[in-house]
Amino acid sequence: MTAPDPTPEARSPSRTGLRSAPGRWTLAAVLLAGLNLRGAIAAVAPVLPELREELGLTPTTAGLLTTLPVLCFAGLAPASAWLGRRVGPRAAVLGGLLAVAAGSVLRVLDGPVVLLAGTFVVGAAMTIGNVLLPAVVKAEFAERAGPVTGMYTAALAAGAALTTALTAPIALLAGWRVALAAWASVAVLAAVVWSAVLGARPAPASPPAPTRAGAPAGVWRSRTAWAVTVVLAMQSALYYAFTAWLPSLLADEAGLALSTASFAASAFQLLGIPGALLVPVLLTRLAGQRGLAVTVAVGWGLVPLGLLVAPAAWLAWVVLGGVVQGAGISLAFALVALRAADEHVVTRLSAMSQLVGYAVGAAGPLVVGGLYAATGGWAAALWLLVAVAVVNGAAGLVAGRAVSVGGPSAHRLPSGGSPVSPGG
Repeated sequence: MTAPDPTPEARSPSRTGLRSAPGRWTLAAVLLAGLNLRGAIAAVAPVLPELREELGLTPTTAGLLTTLPVLCFAGLAPASAWLGRRVGPRAAVLGGLLAVAAGSVLRVLDGPVVLLAGTFVVGAAMTIGNVLLPAVVKAEFAERAGPVTGMYTAALAAGAALTTALTAPIALLAGWRVALAAWASVAVLAAVVWSAVLGARPAPASPPAPTRAGAPAGVWRSRTAWAVTVVLAMQSALYYAFTAWLPSLLADEAGLALSTASFAASAFQLLGIPGALLVPVLLTRLAGQRGLAVTVAVGWGLVPLGLLVAPAAWLAWVVLGGVVQGAGISLAFALVALRAADEHVVTRLSAMSQLVGYAVGAAGPLVVGGLYAATGGWAAALWLLVAVAVVNGAAGLVAGRAVSVGGPSAHRLPSGGSPVSPGG
């Protein structure tokens, strides 16, 4: 596959726009990359019973198949940022896509040890995309970084939904090993398109990262950067807590049968797609992100509050929760791209927010489960999740301000997210 060879004046999609041929090719590459950033993880759940039976997995080992990648998202975020600085974010993302394909095949070749090793490779590879894809988007779509980030986040959710829906039917025809390995083909396709469109393209000119005044230390010392980080942390804690406990919670609080509660949990995940797609549309129409951040936080808060006071209306809370979880992660990633001064700072801010954010997110299910075990009910845990949503909204008010992070000074941003001088 080859992409059109644009003229130097038209090489940058941020100049030519999404409707130009280079812009469409680059957008396609970004969306295909996003499609691979969760799918291989989500594919495990539909065939987990077969996996456990054939390989004799303990519940703890089975749980690691989904927990291990999330731990990679947190623990390997700084290493992914370092890799991006060493080889460039475009080359690193390409390598990550190939590693997703390799890990997807590796994990089905033998028993539990190889399964976990392949899962680690997949999680590490996805971490590279998590951290560095926003930097590529910032460089390629400067004026449209927020909306494009929302689009690839929607692709991320669509990839998870696609593998959740199709892995079990493939397993029925060819077995679970083939069903899991098959998704390597999607990563290979994304790598081919990425290589054709972005692999040989030099990065848009910008000052080298080491010479940019204030960039390295400025991210960790920035109030806005910490607000962006808290938004992702609270979003992750809410999402993973509900992902882990929603079926049990609905069975206990609303009296649902396990089959109905499992269906509700699937709907919660699928509704993340329209939620994520809604954010890019709103980002192109709103003057800032503060109101959107508060709206998402209010929606999140209503879900546990509704389950507390009106559990019989569980369907409404599941629908609302599905939409806001998709919108929330889309907005959290978009804020990283919008607040950073350039692609070098995006890499650092992305690594910082994911290191902290996913560590908090991984702890969310444990804390909720601990509260349930200690109190014998869900009330304390649900009130805690309401409080988490409040913190999310407060952080969103700060993160949504039009101020850039990591440059020589804080710059005001226009609604599209491109830095301008303080006077203009």
